[in-house]
Amino acid sequence: MRRKGRFWVGREIASSEDHDSGSQESCCDQPVFRPGHPAEGIFQQKVKANFDVNLHADIETSSAREHVLLRVQGMTCTGCENKLTRALHTLPGLSNIRVVFVHGRADFDLDTTVIKAKDAILRAQEITGFELSRVQCEWQQIDVLMHKAEASQLARDLLPGVIDVEILESDTARLTYDPEITGARDLMNRLGASVHGLSPPGHHGTLSAEKKHLRELLAETLMSACFTVPVAVLAWADIPAHEITKAIVSLVLATCVQAIAFKEFYLGAIHSLVKSRVIELDMLVVLSTTAAFVYSVVAFVFLVIGRPLEIREFFETSTLLITLVLLGRLVAVYARTTAVRAVSLRSLQAATAILVKQDGTREEIDTQLLQFGDSFIVSPHSLIPTDGVVIGGVSEVDESMLTGESTAVVKSQGTQLIAGTINGDGTLEARLTRLPGKNTVADIAELVEDAYSTKSHVQDLADRLAGYFIPVMLIVTAAVFFIWLAVMLAVRHESGGAAVSKAISYAIAVLAISCPCALGLAVPMVLVAAGGIAARAGVVVKSANAIEQIRKVTDVVFDKTGTLTMAELETCMEQAMVTDRQYAISVAYTLAEANQHPVSKSVARHLTTEKLLPLQVHDVRVIAGAGVEARLVDGRHIRAGNPYWLGVQDRPEVRQLLNDGQTAFCVSDESSLLAVFGLRSAFRPEIPEVMEKLRQRQLNLHLVSGDCPSAVESAARALAIPLDNVRARQSPADKRQYVRDLADGLAGGQRKILFCGDGTNDAAAMAQADVGVQMGTASDVTSSTADVTLLGPLNGLTYLFDLSIAAHRRIAFNLVWSALYNVGAVLLAAGAFVKVRIAPAYAGLGELVSVLPVVLAGLTMLSLRRDWGAREA
Repeated sequence: MRRKGRFWVGREIASSEDHDSGSQESCCDQPVFRPGHPAEGIFQQKVKANFDVNLHADIETSSAREHVLLRVQGMTCTGCENKLTRALHTLPGLSNIRVVFVHGRADFDLDTTVIKAKDAILRAQEITGFELSRVQCEWQQIDVLMHKAEASQLARDLLPGVIDVEILESDTARLTYDPEITGARDLMNRLGASVHGLSPPGHHGTLSAEKKHLRELLAETLMSACFTVPVAVLAWADIPAHEITKAIVSLVLATCVQAIAFKEFYLGAIHSLVKSRVIELDMLVVLSTTAAFVYSVVAFVFLVIGRPLEIREFFETSTLLITLVLLGRLVAVYARTTAVRAVSLRSLQAATAILVKQDGTREEIDTQLLQFGDSFIVSPHSLIPTDGVVIGGVSEVDESMLTGESTAVVKSQGTQLIAGTINGDGTLEARLTRLPGKNTVADIAELVEDAYSTKSHVQDLADRLAGYFIPVMLIVTAAVFFIWLAVMLAVRHESGGAAVSKAISYAIAVLAISCPCALGLAVPMVLVAAGGIAARAGVVVKSANAIEQIRKVTDVVFDKTGTLTMAELETCMEQAMVTDRQYAISVAYTLAEANQHPVSKSVARHLTTEKLLPLQVHDVRVIAGAGVEARLVDGRHIRAGNPYWLGVQDRPEVRQLLNDGQTAFCVSDESSLLAVFGLRSAFRPEIPEVMEKLRQRQLNLHLVSGDCPSAVESAARALAIPLDNVRARQSPADKRQYVRDLADGLAGGQRKILFCGDGTNDAAAMAQADVGVQMGTASDVTSSTADVTLLGPLNGLTYLFDLSIAAHRRIAFNLVWSALYNVGAVLLAAGAFVKVRIAPAYAGLGELVSVLPVVLAGLTMLSLRRDWGAREA
């Protein structure tokens, strides 16, 4: 059993919903017995018994479990991510803990019988010092302008449908409500004059928190700079003033800067040390600035009593150090936030919508105010505000931002609209089906962001190295101090005071300039950019490890029907084998309608021209890799599917179809073969180009299918796939076994396998492969267990390889850069080059110099946007 994301592959429960999903195959190793087989009854009894036990256990467990998603404010580096992770692990009742520094979020599963969500959040806040707020995933949220007192009153006396009230600022509150009970506009009307309108348009909650953090950092940096500049002028300029007077002014201003540093650095570092017994990155800043400031205060005291030290006070060092560290952090946070926003799919959400009111008039409103039951107008060349179904008008819609497919899609009455896509020249009226923030764009954005929670092997290695960074730097700092102290005393014969002060200055520089942030951001920054631009090109990557694995792939295994071929097959031949043709095609239509496999769907679509009504049947059962069966009301057993399952493959009519390379769909009842349908499939138009590009990468191509050998071999010849790499009549278990054998084959287990299929019947093979890729639609994204879902053409597969290679190169650059920076910067700050060194006052620029190239390297991934693999970066 193998876990991928939040889905478990290997244990599935069959249900009528599974039958409706159209699976012709199953990822289970469940045996299928012919009706009447003596083992069938025993097996079904065992399955039912196991199902009942597991169902009761699952219900009992799920009732006590709760999934909690948090928005985290205050994390400045991956060290903070590790601190929050450790803090959550110390709390009882928490499992599946994941923290994502780049997006400022955390989530976990909670056993409510052990601890309540509110208590867990408060205890985590107490341990870490971070500001944690819960995101209510299952409800809608709206930010409104209302006074703090009124918001507090509303929190005490909740209106029907209102779940929670969170006070964000003195005049802003976030209302969490159940959209099934009350709508946004209804809620605003009921609140009346206590609400002064919606909060100004902003970004997704996480980005909004980052924006607030940026404002605070900017204010602190400007304030620190205002105090620092006079200190630096007094220290370096030739100002005719008494030494003690200049020292007093410098002391006062430097103390103000230290007060700013106390909030930004000291509180978190001390809190972490006391509560978590962890030395974090801010402690390096605290130690360096404290050493500089304390030494300067001591030197100031000696100056005042008339016994000045040989090395006078240097308040400019601590003030400049703090200001430059703040500046570096400000720029780094801004660059990181900008990078995340640049690739976020949430930016595709429209800000306004044109509401059709009950009296037929139209009104432009904020999309947040849409509610169930609404109809809206989509004007020409405008963004579609949310998911809906067309109830009037005809237009072409550009869905390329979600599918990567440049051809516009015609939309008319009854067709679905996807949020964030762009309308063409026509005007559409649509009925809302999903609310903003809970629509297709939000689903895909959530999956992409969720992928960052799963660490790749490279990221895990980088995080482990970063974990050793601070202890190593403390050892290095101590070594630098004692080495320079010895050099000053034994070699340069300096006085004790001068030797100590100079050794301290070197140690301060080493502490201040060292920065593990670049190492911690080296991998996630690139993966965030890669996942974001891939999603905008119609390639939804749901596992961070997939981007790393794809470039190592040696073998690509394809399913045929619906993957290499068009999903819609053409029915070329229909032959009734009994005199009562009406009965034969009625049975065929009834069974084909009950299954969603491409072959069954094509036959059903072909027979709709007959204007048939499905027969009344019961005990409908979809057999994976075979077909579908049911019983008529008179008890007759009817079946439809591939001829090998029905045992009619040697009938002349069927054999002729198979020899001709067609797919045969046969229908039978208990007494005879009723009808035979022959279908042909056309390759997707992009297939030849895709295959050629994969061959240029020297990849081994394979084809496995449940179709008959002649049809599969014919397809393989057309695509120049070696027949040794072709398997026909493969069940789901056979496909999985083929992938397993391939991985453990002659290459000694060194092969990396990518399996590309089109549905749940390929789920087992996808799970077995190193990378599973599914051809799907926006509605398939959340239900698929694949690592990657292609919403557009198969060109997305070659795009994936280009993306993986580009990401790998940037990750390698970031890791090399972070290593070179820290080694070079520490050597310069430690005075290893004697005549060339970095003064302690300027060491605060270390975070800016180290992090900015890493962020910019991630942003260069934007050059691959919608490139469909045309260039290799």
